[in-house]
Amino acid sequence: MRRKDYEIDIPDLGTPDLGMLRQLWRYRSYAKRQKGSLALGVFLRFVELAADLATPWPLALVIDHVLKGTTPTGLLGEVATLFGPTPIAMLSIAACAVLVITAISGLFDYLGDRIMNSAGERITSEIRTEVFSHMQRLPMGYHDKQAVGELTSRIATDTARIEDGMVEMFSTLIPGLISITGFATVLLAVNWRLGLVALAVAPLVFFTAARYTKLTRNSARRRRVAEGRMAGFVAESLQGVRTVHAFGRHDMHDDKFAAGNRLVLSTGLRAVDLRARFTPLLEGVSAMGTASLLFVGGYGVLNGLWTVGVLVVVTSYLRDMLKPLRAMSKMALTFTKGAASAERIAAVLDSPHRAVIPRENLPDRIDGAVELRGITLDYGRGPILNKLDVRIRPGDRVALLGPNGAGKSTILALISGLYEPNDGTVLLGGIPMNEVRDSWLHRQVSVVLQDTFLFSGSLADNIRYGRPDATDEEVVAAAEAALVTEFSSKLPDGLRTTLDSGGIGLSGGQRQRVGIARALLVDAPVVLLDEPTTGLDTDAERTVVQALGRLVRGRTVVMTTHRPAIIQLATRVLHLKQGKITEAPLIPGRVPVPKRIGPPTGHGAGPWQGRPVQPDPRQGAPVLPIAPPQPVPTPGRHRQLGVQAGQIHPLRPRREVSYRWGEWFADNPGADSAVGSQVNGHTNGHTNGHTGRGYGTAPGGRVNGG
Repeated sequence: MRRKDYEIDIPDLGTPDLGMLRQLWRYRSYAKRQKGSLALGVFLRFVELAADLATPWPLALVIDHVLKGTTPTGLLGEVATLFGPTPIAMLSIAACAVLVITAISGLFDYLGDRIMNSAGERITSEIRTEVFSHMQRLPMGYHDKQAVGELTSRIATDTARIEDGMVEMFSTLIPGLISITGFATVLLAVNWRLGLVALAVAPLVFFTAARYTKLTRNSARRRRVAEGRMAGFVAESLQGVRTVHAFGRHDMHDDKFAAGNRLVLSTGLRAVDLRARFTPLLEGVSAMGTASLLFVGGYGVLNGLWTVGVLVVVTSYLRDMLKPLRAMSKMALTFTKGAASAERIAAVLDSPHRAVIPRENLPDRIDGAVELRGITLDYGRGPILNKLDVRIRPGDRVALLGPNGAGKSTILALISGLYEPNDGTVLLGGIPMNEVRDSWLHRQVSVVLQDTFLFSGSLADNIRYGRPDATDEEVVAAAEAALVTEFSSKLPDGLRTTLDSGGIGLSGGQRQRVGIARALLVDAPVVLLDEPTTGLDTDAERTVVQALGRLVRGRTVVMTTHRPAIIQLATRVLHLKQGKITEAPLIPGRVPVPKRIGPPTGHGAGPWQGRPVQPDPRQGAPVLPIAPPQPVPTPGRHRQLGVQAGQIHPLRPRREVSYRWGEWFADNPGADSAVGSQVNGHTNGHTNGHTGRGYGTAPGGRVNGG
């Protein structure tokens, strides 16, 4: 059987496919906070119902008594004869009653709508706030599996659809149920025979609406999934827009977006088709009830079983009863959208936070000791760390080296609490991390990331981000220590200069200095440095390293880096490979490498530790050495250009060095992080031996390239 466009797979949202109202029922705790407003709104709806029930009686008075010249009895007679028993007096009473009843009904309808809808808005606002708060605190393992656009869609779009459902429930569903109950009761009280005929149509309307609701619910769920996926793709494309422009892949993204948009369109057209079918079907069912009542009622009038006025009142009640039934049935699409969104929101709220059994009487500041005991971590693609044991003493500055994917950044993520290990324990100051709250943890550990993210706001606000209660003087002191004031003093408003999201307008080195100022302001005993100078030029790196030197002083530091200037800050070096760790001695002026017996295949021979690897004459090009290299000329002509103060200047030709990177890194795991120190110290740059095009830094901070 051919699969239709709108038939897409619906992922498990974490909750069973409950009914529409049962999905919304799980949010009843929010409604309890608004129970006063809701109770008042229900009372006002009952007053409105009373006015609506009185609406047809002035017409019945005119038909049965004014036109026939008779005097009514009972309560109707007492009201009708207030101005006298004459036909003109009763006609005046009927006309005034129509105006008064309409005014009362309109007033209480307005008050009821306003109060109950306001309660619905406040409930939705509380849900939106809690979803955002909960989502922010979910572990990184959850966020790694979710697209940013998808989560944004849940907060923005799904909560809006829950809001629509709440508003419809308070403005249409609850008043409709009250009206239907009231009209049905009065119908049976006025004339039980006509009442039974009128109520016979209600089950038909109900079953028609139930069938429609089931179909639209499935359609709404598919549409929300399609919209969520499209929102995720849009967010991803915009986040990577530089790459899109760089490779000119706009057409590919257009095609992918068009495919997702077609899916959203097909699910939307399916919903439109269902809605278009439902409206005439519902009207037909309602017409059947009205026709049956008209026939039976007219037959009774002809045979003197009841008066024309009673038939008019009963017919009016049936019309007024079918009106909320039709409105409630048409709400099915809004409710099914709201229920589908409620499932998606529930999936977020049901995701657990980091499990913590808080310990009492925690110290305000630990001594800086960090221990990873028997740590195993698996992201779902095989273990990254396997029974890892690391002990870092207070005041140690540890550099983690190793090939990409070895788990260096994972160790930092475990220490900072971003991830929880599958097995084992992380201890800070001897305290297991699962016994401390996040607020205490973030006072003990500060992080300088590879790419510091700056939020919209002033420079001072971004520095204060790690400690919102810091005074202006403390912020300025941190900025000075991190050398932020070197560039902020040139900005129009200094530290009060407003930045756009992401810190657009600042260089990478300037953003990193702001990140260092944040960490200084937190003043945590443990500092984590995750590739803090990656992508920076030599001048920027030198400035950042100078600021880092002030940050690490007197603190326990764990760093991952491929930059030799950062390794110089370390007092210990640990090499990580395949989830295992070894320690190498720190030799001044040499790259620390773990002791290894046996040479790399085809390059040198004999035991070695920190020794230079000799060139392989069979390959025709020198292998990247550990010891300071001897420059060798590379073939081809080159032009070297220097960039200084925004101007390009030609430099005199100089000799470049060509290295075979890949083979050396494969044979020297972990040493790739530190080799550049010696290379940079002697050649101040490197070239690609295959293309003959080089880049590096000339003396005085100039950039050269071919």
